[in-house]
Amino acid sequence: MALETEFTPDHSDRLTVLQLNNDSSKLLTASVDHRISVYDIDKISGNRKQLDVFTAHDAEIRDAKWFHPSTGTHFVTVANDMQMRVWTQDTYQAPMSGRRFRRMAAVKSEQLVPFASVDVKTVGNNTYIVVVDRQGLLSLYEPTNPDEYNEWSLVDQLHVCSPTPGRGDHTSFRVRFDPNTFPLPFLSSVSDDQGQLTIAVTALNEVKLYRTTSDSDLIRPHVSSQQHTTNPGRGASRTSYLFEVLRISSHPTQYQTSAGPLLRDVAFCPANICGSDILAVASTNGTVAVYEISLHSQATADPANSSTVTSKQNARPALQPHQSNLTSALHSAAASAQPNQPAISRANHPFLYSHHATAISILQDAHADAWSVQWDPSGGTLLSSGSDGTVKIWKRMLGAGGLGEFELVAEQAGEDDSESEQSSSDEVGEEI
Repeated sequence: MALETEFTPDHSDRLTVLQLNNDSSKLLTASVDHRISVYDIDKISGNRKQLDVFTAHDAEIRDAKWFHPSTGTHFVTVANDMQMRVWTQDTYQAPMSGRRFRRMAAVKSEQLVPFASVDVKTVGNNTYIVVVDRQGLLSLYEPTNPDEYNEWSLVDQLHVCSPTPGRGDHTSFRVRFDPNTFPLPFLSSVSDDQGQLTIAVTALNEVKLYRTTSDSDLIRPHVSSQQHTTNPGRGASRTSYLFEVLRISSHPTQYQTSAGPLLRDVAFCPANICGSDILAVASTNGTVAVYEISLHSQATADPANSSTVTSKQNARPALQPHQSNLTSALHSAAASAQPNQPAISRANHPFLYSHHATAISILQDAHADAWSVQWDPSGGTLLSSGSDGTVKIWKRMLGAGGLGEFELVAEQAGEDDSESEQSSSDEVGEEI
């Protein structure tokens, strides 16, 4: 068992990001001080060696993610300066020179709204970036040239909540790709699309699940011809659209308010080999909820009520369709040119299967305010943290019918700091 060692990052202000890459060979920290620090990690001894520390943005860094190691040493960052930036390691520069990592690309927020969360996914030879801003605008990007990351094209864009939050409203948006190699529909033999993307987003007090499709026969009834043609014209290599396939509301607890608690974080379990996706959700009311998502063929399901959520304790009603429009400048221009054009629904998904979510474990009072959730690589252990300054480890135990609910197996308390906060999870009460 590895020994616990103290780690003091090279920053002058509080940390907002702490990220390991996929093979745990590199560590990245980001801070309110606008700087990023990168470390090499020896896989045998676990020793860290600092590669560089440099100023990456002109404002507080909100989130960062490593690319898959097979693509090289790259990572993406977002900050309050309304910029998304892609970085790469320049091995010709000396370590600790401040130039070891150089910026490859920068994408500015179209709406001039700070980004809140970002994630990266590599599928075969294709790499995608998904980012959400503080008003809930979700954007999916891919590199214009698959072999280079210096230019990025917008694949699709939509608002995850309607109406959009106003300036100064309490908001919470986190976005996560499904990290599994193959999507659940392909593993369940209900789809032939191995490259389908699955994205989970916390949209205020709901988690929404989106899947992509590039099948023109399925897209055509749901996307207008004007909007259909704008997608490839913006540089995307193929026409691909995101469709909402499932919506999970805040799980009712004794702390439930009329508006519902904000959801701070969501995480996919990295092991869906058992025929279902597993999602963990952290909430401001201190609850950590774990959901199991299964698929059903539309031949045996009612398409009108195809995406539902239930609990082991209480059945929950079928979810109602929700209208959500593309909001990019080009799409707005197309809509203004034809004012009688109906709104586009991204909830009435065109897939030949339906989604069903079951709450398999509701961990009430896990924290005073649950900030984040994270799975171990095996998918059997869940880590959570919150405003009580503790990190808790939950493990799924054996029950009467096989695997049962998650139970607390370890707890690590941090230092008592009344000013500590979870800057990397969401934006609460800040001016946009």
